[in-house]
Amino acid sequence: MSPITEVEGRRITLRNLDKVIHPATGTTKGELLHYLASTADVLLGHLRGRPLAFLRYPDGPDGQKFFTKNPPPGTPSWVTTAEVTRHKGETARQVLIQDLPSLMWAANLVVELHTPMWRIDQGVGSADRLVLDLDPGSPATIVDCRVVAVWLRERLRADGLTAYAKTSGSKGLHLLVPLEPTPSRQATAYARRLALEAANAMPDLVIRKMTRSLRPGKVYVDFSQNAAAKTTAAPYTPRALPEPAVSAPVTWEEVEECGDPSALTFLIDDIPARLDRHGDLLAPLLDPAQARPLPTGSGGGGGDDGGAVDEDEAVDESAADDEDAADGESAANDESAADDESAADR
Repeated sequence: MSPITEVEGRRITLRNLDKVIHPATGTTKGELLHYLASTADVLLGHLRGRPLAFLRYPDGPDGQKFFTKNPPPGTPSWVTTAEVTRHKGETARQVLIQDLPSLMWAANLVVELHTPMWRIDQGVGSADRLVLDLDPGSPATIVDCRVVAVWLRERLRADGLTAYAKTSGSKGLHLLVPLEPTPSRQATAYARRLALEAANAMPDLVIRKMTRSLRPGKVYVDFSQNAAAKTTAAPYTPRALPEPAVSAPVTWEEVEECGDPSALTFLIDDIPARLDRHGDLLAPLLDPAQARPLPTGSGGGGGDDGGAVDEDEAVDESAADDEDAADGESAANDESAADDESAADR
């Protein structure tokens, strides 16, 4: 019989706790649940109010992996859901992880947690974060991403914005910026402009289009995840990889001094000590006093830097890179894949 545990008054049936999920380290499902419970205090701050997309990998990274934005069958009535407007004005319900019982219920499904850059209480598409996803194409690595990250940090600083860094948990880096509530279309346009500027400033290193043939040895600055319909791996979420890698907040000193990809690779066992040492390095994202407006005239209007995103840059699934396919981010960031209920819940 599967054990039943009570978490803050909610009864949750836990299954297959001894099942190995991450084969490279022998990490079990029970160990994953323990990690998420032990980091819940910081993790929940970055999840609350944000409708989730789940990448489910119940049989590990080599088994079936699939995305869903819809509440999975059997979702308990006490798990919060919200009606979310999607493309073409259609609406559907999505899960919000608001408390520890809901987190443990989701963890029992074996999931990566992906969030949008907006909160439901501020309105769909009212971004309170900006994200830039720095994605290296082999043989480039996260070591190459650090050069781009530092350039973007200074460029953002020139516009009065402060960037915070975390690993993607796979091969790249994510830069996150706290914003005063801003239409997602404007945030996307501003991020697109930064990607273009970075590509112009570092043409031998940076590209702003996801075209696969352009990717080897370059860092793709993905701005498209600012779109209201898209999501990004949440801080502290485990990733569906052979090792239980985590999308981990990092200091700028760690970014600047990184000379080997292993220096910015963190597994679930590394995170408690990092939290003891640093606390939540992304805590400023949760403080409204740290939010700043986008610079005047930074987007939304059309023209080369307008809010429309080029199809070949953001939504051409056939151009998705190998890393995205491997770690699931192309599915998370492809609106049609994430919003297709029949595909997501198969």
